Amino acid sequence: MFRSIKAKGTNIYGALMNGYNLNGESWKCFKIFEEMKEKDVIPDEIEWNMLIGACSKINAFALNGMGSQAVELYREMPNNLRDHVSQICVLNACSHAGLLHEARTIFNEISLKTELITTTMVDCLSRLFMFDEAQ
Repeated sequence: MFRSIKAKGTNIYGALMNGYNLNGESWKCFKIFEEMKEKDVIPDEIEWNMLIGACSKINAFALNGMGSQAVELYREMPNNLRDHVSQICVLNACSHAGLLHEARTIFNEISLKTELITTTMVDCLSRLFMFDEAQ
């Protein structure tokens, strides 16, 4: 039905993103956001909040001892939709859950390692008492 609507506004995109968030497919919000950008639809606060919700689910898994679920949600996201925010969230999840192998794998897959991404990886190593590698 969504695809049949010719002139889509932010309210239509926001409703679809909300549905994805509510049904456990948060990563699809990023795909919808990319479509909005391609069609020059300017997101309003609703769409931004949907994206924040998608990223916060990854971080919530991290903070509640569900690091593996955070990694799984991150892996479900298409590569081209992963950004520094989702990367920091998933590395933080690995850090809090002690998932060193997963953190290293994800860190090595990141092509543009910002200072925040590197700092998050250092935090992960430090939490696991790997101070030499963290330096």
